[in-house]
Amino acid sequence: AFALIQGIYRWQKTPKPRPFIELAYGYLPLVLGANLAHYLDLGLGEAGRILPVTFATFGMAGNLPVMVADPAVIVFLQGVTLLAGLLFSVILTQKIAKQAWRLLVPQHLSAIALTFSLWTLILP
Repeated sequence: AFALIQGIYRWQKTPKPRPFIELAYGYLPLVLGANLAHYLDLGLGEAGRILPVTFATFGMAGNLPVMVADPAVIVFLQGVTLLAGLLFSVILTQKIAKQAWRLLVPQHLSAIALTFSLWTLILP
């Protein structure tokens, strides 16, 4: 994406683009959102069973509550988290670059492609 931005800069004589090291910070919301989306399954699906499993490990059987989210809700929240990470990634990249939106289209398209690949990896 950055090479394409450099090519647009040379071809159309647009303002000089920011270095890739600075633009890479724009991917942080997407990475954090993907990490959260990945672990939502464990957090909402398995964490509600901690008390019964812990008590059963020590031989103390009891009628403890089990709170587990529906799998459809977990998948929905994972998708929303990925899309929110993409949105915040685009906004942060725009704020970092301080350039016109059309000049950063390759950067945003690479974020969309990365989101799509994460979507296929994380969501069942």
